[in-house]
Amino acid sequence: MFARNVSMNLKPNTLEEFTKTMEREILPLLRKQKGFQDEIILSVPNGREIVAISFWTTKRTPKLTTLPGIQKY
Repeated sequence: MFARNVSMNLKPNTLEEFTKTMEREILPLLRKQKGFQDEIILSVPNGREIVAISFWTTKRTPKLTTLPGIQKY
């Protein structure tokens, strides 16, 4: 099993929106990707920094920016 670690800094007061977007849009896309196992998201309540760890069966993982609906900033 392989893990992919992604760190993000959110705009102030957007943690709830980020969480909903992950649950409703991003995770369903990831679940369709070959080799995807699970995702853990770590955050501090009312914080801005997010750490997302996804688990894959192989080292080859899709680039998140290539998934539909995901924008790179």
